Amino acid sequence: MSHKDTLLSRAGTSLVILLSALSLTAGSAFALTNDDCLGCHSDKSLTAQKDGNTISLYVDEATFKETVHAGNGCVSCHIEAEVAGDEHPFPMSPVDCSNCHDEVANTYSKSAHGVAMAKGDKYAPKCKDCHSKHDILKPEDPRSTTYPLNIPYTCGRCHQEGSTMTATHELNKHNITQNYSMSVHGKGLFEDGLIVTAVCSSCHTAHDVQKASEPTSSVNRNNIINTCNKCHVGIVDQFKKSVHSPLVTKTDKKLPVCIDCHTDHSIAQVHEKDFRLIIAKQCGNCHEHQTETYLETYHGRASMLKGGERTAKCSDCHGSHNIMPAHDPKSSINTDNIVKTCSPCHPKANLSFTTYLTHATHGDKEKYPYLFYTFWAMTGLLVGTFGFFGLHTILWVPRSIIERVKAIKNGH
Repeated sequence: MSHKDTLLSRAGTSLVILLSALSLTAGSAFALTNDDCLGCHSDKSLTAQKDGNTISLYVDEATFKETVHAGNGCVSCHIEAEVAGDEHPFPMSPVDCSNCHDEVANTYSKSAHGVAMAKGDKYAPKCKDCHSKHDILKPEDPRSTTYPLNIPYTCGRCHQEGSTMTATHELNKHNITQNYSMSVHGKGLFEDGLIVTAVCSSCHTAHDVQKASEPTSSVNRNNIINTCNKCHVGIVDQFKKSVHSPLVTKTDKKLPVCIDCHTDHSIAQVHEKDFRLIIAKQCGNCHEHQTETYLETYHGRASMLKGGERTAKCSDCHGSHNIMPAHDPKSSINTDNIVKTCSPCHPKANLSFTTYLTHATHGDKEKYPYLFYTFWAMTGLLVGTFGFFGLHTILWVPRSIIERVKAIKNGH
């Protein structure tokens, strides 16, 4: 055998020995396979005591194989179980999801939930509280805790009125899940099964939930338009061109956004009675004078009677999301469009009909001087007439009594 062949033979032998050593090392380091774990954890009666509570240690193998982690080994999450043999420490440390989901974990750490957890709030939700443990399914799976139909229930574990969390924390909003279930979004989800409707995470996001007061919150009033735009693209496009949009109206005053008119968790159908009856009040939060004058008109008076939801409201004349100044050709109250605006309620309306001054009031001397002076002239005439004849009647009473006494004396 040549010197070269001898060297190759020795190298081959060394490689075999090295691989065998690595194989033995790997075999001892990763002794616990999924099958090893299930040797104990497939037993439904397997329990343990933790913090004074009895917890189940059972893992349903069939369910786990359908989850998003089906291809993972148990020890990829339960790192402390990565030991030789079949024994591992108990209790083990909580699973650190950031080992794989570091970007999501970073986002969560800055959220209201993450900040609360960092402060030691034991009610702050952890990953498993929303996603579960061994049965984490894709959000598209109807069995998943993050499936649209299930999200209100998942969030409701903490945010439903009367829960331990709501009883121990001072929250700005109450009856959140109850109000949502009765809203247009909630009814669309629960009654019609529309999984495209807005659920909690649609507005608040999933992992970056912030208080509305936070500038970066998706439900902060400065961001809420963009949040609603995720679903209501056409409406937001109209709104951005209206007088209420900061892109159109430059002012230091607070301009209305979606939640000012529609609220947040109890959004109602705009054609329903409850919503239509509060339109004037909602608009009056900013347009107090216009609302007062509206309530003095026939429309306003009628709106306060039974069936008043059917009378013309602010949005019926001015529009809702596309409100324009009267001089704008696109405005519903522009001279070129006003007849069309009035026609749904007044089919025979013509241009002469629309000269009616909707918000005119006798109280505004500068804007409506004719109404001001006419009102006081008619009021003066009325008071003067009744005053004169009232005084005449009062003065006639003693004269009438005297004449009656005289008539009795004379036998009449």
